[in-house]
Order: sequence, then structure tokens, then C-alpha cells
Amino acid sequence: MKTFLLVLLVSASNLLFAGDLRDVGSLDFENSGGEAAQPHFLRGVGFLHSFGWKQAIREFKKAQQADPDFALAYWGESLCYNHPLISEWDRQTPIAILQRLGSTPEQRLVKANTQREQGFIRAVEALFNGPGDISQRRIAYKDAMQTLYAQFPDDDEVAAFYALSLLSAARASGDDLMKMNILAGSIATRLFNKNNNHPGAAHYVIHSFDDPLHAPLALEAAQKFARISPAVSHARHMPTHIFIQHGMW
Repeated sequence: MKTFLLVLLVSASNLLFAGDLRDVGSLDFENSGGEAAQPHFLRGVGFLHSFGWKQAIREFKKAQQADPDFALAYWGESLCYNHPLISEWDRQTPIAILQRLGSTPEQRLVKANTQREQGFIRAVEALFNGPGDISQRRIAYKDAMQTLYAQFPDDDEVAAFYALSLLSAARASGDDLMKMNILAGSIATRLFNKNNNHPGAAHYVIHSFDDPLHAPLALEAAQKFARISPAVSHARHMPTHIFIQHGMW
């Protein structure tokens, strides 16, 4: 079994934290959560990027138990019910999750301790508590992540979740599908070139370029993804999308 080490700056008041992300890749995610919550939160994010929904939920709940006021632990659990690239949708469970953090959007936002964390919380509020149908809320979520990405263009996790929001919004809107896929792919590719063990980078490159014309752009990510996140069945499956288009039976 491979072990990947994550080195993370959590906040000015916390020490440098090294977390263990066995079988889910490696990533840097600056956050203000308590030290005891870090291993579970980081592992949850790794599962989330690979669409290991049930595995991620377990880890985010453990992070909440370790630090009940850790806003991003609730943010992460809520996103496990979105399933962004298909029409499957559970809105009520994420709303209930966010209400455990605070009964109103204002109460939840005040528990997000940095501008960046507040941006993540605003984005899921738009996704689950905003007006409109599922398609409109997924587009609103993309818009919120676009704003956050404009503020933090060099942040790996902002970039990864923005890339995924583009893929989701493209499918929700039905407009500019190729354009939005290419933009998502360019962002994910930059992240993959920076950290080729990042589960979201490899995963979202594959989804962005999952068509006969662009599949060659995803071959390296496809070859890597199953080795990044072998604990997640979706990660073991996704490379075949690209391999088939290369005649790699």
C-alpha cells in the first residue's frame, strides 16, 4: 500500500501539520480547522475529488466531531450529495448538514474564519439554498466559484473545485459545453502539472477531455489516476474512458 504525505499550513495559530492520505492522493489545503480534525478533513477532500462519496462523508463527520465549529467540514459533507456531473440530486440532506453548522446563512458564514473559507461557504449556499432549479443553482455555484478563483487564482483547491464547477455548469446549461470543458481542462491540467498526485487534477482532466478529439490531452492523467486513488472504485474506472478512445482495450 502506498502512503502519500500531505504537508499543510492550517492557520497562523496552528503548527505545520502532516497528514496521511493513504490511497487517495496528495493535496495542500490551507484551512482553520483544529489539528485533531485535519487527518479526517484532508482524507475526506481526497475522497471527494475522486467521487468516493460515502467514504468522504465518513471522514467529514469525523472532522466535525473533532472540531464542531469547523465550517469546511460541513462544506465538504454537503458537497458529497451533489454528484455534479449527473442529474442525481439530494438537496434536503445538504441543507440539513449546513444547518448543523448554523441555523442561518449568516450564522454559518461567521464560522468560516478566512475570506477564502467564506467563499467556499457562499458557493455551497448558492448551490443548495439559492433560488431556481438544479440547473440554475449549479450555474450559480459555478459563478460563486469563479469569483473565488478570481480572488485566489494560485490556490490549488480553489482551482480544482472551480474546474469541477465548470464541468457541472456546462452539463446543467447545455450551452458552450465544449468551451467550458476546455476551460475546466486547462485549469485542471495546470494543477496536474504542478502536482500529478492530486486526485482532483487527474480526475477533472479526464472528464474535461472525454471525447475523441481531445482524449489525447488526458492520456497521462488517465494513466495516473487509478494509481492516485486506488481506494475509490470510480478512480479505478475513469481511466477506461480515455483508454478506449485510444484503442487500449
